[in-house]
Amino acid sequence: MKVLIVDNERHILMSLGRCLSDLGYDIECCDNAIDAKQSYEAFRPDLLIADISLPVAYSVVPFINKSRGNTAGLELLKYIRLIKKESTPVMVVSCHSDEGVFNKSFELGVNDYAKMPLSISEIEARVKRLTGSTGLCLN
Repeated sequence: MKVLIVDNERHILMSLGRCLSDLGYDIECCDNAIDAKQSYEAFRPDLLIADISLPVAYSVVPFINKSRGNTAGLELLKYIRLIKKESTPVMVVSCHSDEGVFNKSFELGVNDYAKMPLSISEIEARVKRLTGSTGLCLN
């Protein structure tokens, strides 16, 4: 199974990537919405784990609504659900406490929403549920 992890925090990418790799997942990581869109197209993940607060890497990005501020992760979700019309499971990880962002995530079809800070064991359990897999994370 392939998992695409998108977060602008390098330590989160490294921790999640290592844990899920140890569980046997094929992992790809991105730190911005543009690279995530390209990786999503090329990698074709079975699960997407994405932060809502993602930077936009380029100045002209047709699928990103720049008026949304630092919620490019929502725009990535819109791209997958509304433009591509795909049902790839998506788990959002975010420190956003804005109830509107939380609600919009679920309106766009997110399968799970975890608020930071996160424990690796919590992520492991959620990924197993979303992918139907088993195994132990060896940290």
